[in-house]
Amino acid sequence: MHTSSAPRITLLVTGSTGFLGSAIVAELLTAHRDIALLFLIRAENPEAGRLRLTQSVRGMLADPALLSHLTPDMILCGDLQHFAELQNDPRVQRITHILHAAALASFAWKPEIWQVNVEQTSQFARAVAQLPAMQRFLHVGTAMISGDTTNQHVHETQFPAKVRHFVPYTKSKAEIEPLLPTLLGRIPVVIARPSIVVGHSRTGCSASPSIFWVFRMIHAAKRVPFKTTNKVDIIPVDFCARALITLTLSSELAHACYHISAGDTESCTFDEIDAAYTRAEGLGRDAPLQQIDVADLSALEPQFESWFGPCDTQRMSTVAKLYRIFAGLNVTFNNQRMREAGIAPPPRFVDYLPVCQQTGEDQPIAEQMLYDFR
Repeated sequence: MHTSSAPRITLLVTGSTGFLGSAIVAELLTAHRDIALLFLIRAENPEAGRLRLTQSVRGMLADPALLSHLTPDMILCGDLQHFAELQNDPRVQRITHILHAAALASFAWKPEIWQVNVEQTSQFARAVAQLPAMQRFLHVGTAMISGDTTNQHVHETQFPAKVRHFVPYTKSKAEIEPLLPTLLGRIPVVIARPSIVVGHSRTGCSASPSIFWVFRMIHAAKRVPFKTTNKVDIIPVDFCARALITLTLSSELAHACYHISAGDTESCTFDEIDAAYTRAEGLGRDAPLQQIDVADLSALEPQFESWFGPCDTQRMSTVAKLYRIFAGLNVTFNNQRMREAGIAPPPRFVDYLPVCQQTGEDQPIAEQMLYDFR
């Protein structure tokens, strides 16, 4: 009689109900059903956790029938801070790989960002260090830890000791990275740094309009306070999810840190993006982007509502100035290591922008903006 052996890999995913996490779960259900899956979710009981995960993942799946493979026994009820309390669960003892995608990814200035991304992640890593079967811990960081680096094609090894961070999120991610090897001890650590994640290559912004509203603002105003030829390194969430899973499960990796990025060749200029937006609208030719001085932003506030719809014009001006800093950096992120690991480059943003435009305009810009400042 043939008996199937237990799966060689038991993978725990954190952050599975977030935008990126949901895409990771969708990819696992689609292409990695041969491994045992666990998900750390804040829920009163496993069934409540399964329902919460199902609701998050549904819109990411091409085949909704795959949701039937999510079962209560896959759910670990808990959070990063209290993961040590789950140590005696036999499922936890079998964990071989962890894809740590949990984070507070907000551009707001909140103390919770540091608490989750540094303090609670440190507590989680200390608890994981005690697990007997662990083979790899993949931590999802961000390529934007490059801070105020400008006009460069940034490599993974460029991790300056002193860099100016514009928001607490990137500072917190820069802080936790070098701590993890010590906290995890014998467990191999891989750092994956995605660039800017916008939309889904198939479903656009139906799951989340995060960051896309910035390009709506630019297209509506037709003005940017930086060079219109600046490049921005954007990837879709489904590509990011597949790349993260590949790096987590690969039997051998040549490096301990990888960019998941469009790189120099697949990154797009703001001119290209706005032209693609015009084509997606199907309204014919449109005026090209204009570069203005940042000092002119305040003087343009009376026109904000005509461009962006009902909004707090002062807040819009503040947000525009913040994103002007990021957009003005003109950085791309080298992805040679990613390619050498067998991960093909992503689609260019301009190629899947039409589906983002079709699915990303159902809310006022001011409402969509809140997704990134929650």
